[in-house]
Amino acid sequence: MLFWYPALTLMMDAMQVLDMRLKLIAAGKGTSEEMSLMVNEKVNAMAEARNILIQGGHSGHVIDNYRKIVAANVVRLSA
Repeated sequence: MLFWYPALTLMMDAMQVLDMRLKLIAAGKGTSEEMSLMVNEKVNAMAEARNILIQGGHSGHVIDNYRKIVAANVVRLSA
C-alpha cells in the first residue's frame, strides 16, 4: 500500500480527535485530567515510535502504531 494513504488517514483521524477535545472544552467538560492524559499519550507515543525505529521498523510501522492510539482516543472520547 502507498505510504501517503495511511499518513492521510492518520491525519484525518487526529483532526477528529482534536475536534472532539475542542468540543469538550467548549462545553466546559475539558478537564485538566484530559489535558494531562493528552500530553502523556504524546510522550508515550513518541517513545514507542523511537523504539519501533531502533528495532529496525520503518515509518509505516510508526504510522500504524499512531493510528491505533488515535483510534483508541476516538472510542474513548465518543463514550
